[in-house]
Amino acid sequence: MTLRGSPRPTAERGQAHRRPAPLRAVFLDVGDTVMRPSPSWEQIYAMAFAEYGIQVDVEALRIALRQAYHHGGWGMAGGFEPNEESSFQRTVEIDRLAIAGLGIGPLPDAFFRRLSELFLVTSHWHVFPEVPAALDALQARHLIVGAVSNWVWSLPELLHSLELVSHFDFIAASARVGFEKPHPGIFRYALKEAGVRPSEVIHVGDHLDADVEGALKVGIAPVLIDRNDRFKREDVRADVPIITALDQLIPIVDSRGVAAPARSA
Repeated sequence: MTLRGSPRPTAERGQAHRRPAPLRAVFLDVGDTVMRPSPSWEQIYAMAFAEYGIQVDVEALRIALRQAYHHGGWGMAGGFEPNEESSFQRTVEIDRLAIAGLGIGPLPDAFFRRLSELFLVTSHWHVFPEVPAALDALQARHLIVGAVSNWVWSLPELLHSLELVSHFDFIAASARVGFEKPHPGIFRYALKEAGVRPSEVIHVGDHLDADVEGALKVGIAPVLIDRNDRFKREDVRADVPIITALDQLIPIVDSRGVAAPARSA
């Protein structure tokens, strides 16, 4: 097991030796925390292009998409109307900008709707192998587990198709909440759903801004998951643990202690 950095609690001045509150909940990002597109994000886009007779440079597409979605969502600084059609149109707007940078002409809405369908195909998703057991371990500790993710409207349906939905007590997809990480609004929504205080939660995600900084803004202790060695230890706050797989979260949870009971058995 490799843990880069010990789970030291963030403390206010004069409270450095105060033991953090026992945990009642764990919030989890979804993309690159629980699962990833398979074989890759850009390859699924390439499938849609191929259906429309368009050949693309997959590496150039990867770079364009990473730049367009570098914030892990739509890049909405404020709140927005949470409904299915506006969720779709916001995604289309960002996709159009990314695609235009590749020199590909305007594409019809039908292309983007087909792309959305491809991202709902269960075989186009890879659930990281340790995730089911890690989720079981969190449930066995009677923790409230919530998905808190910058995601389009269809996240609950996708998690259901992947037989993961039963592991979560609630799903806070940004498209359905009206705020996206790092905005405090989505974290406050999750806290209300869980019925817990910020001091009783750990949030796990793979983005420094959306997950680490967003959680800290509302007083939630973050854990950074870095499956692809993207971050250096010196670039992350010393009191933020870095893990490389979700099962490495369990010792951090156990070191904090769990308030009993947080959920029914």
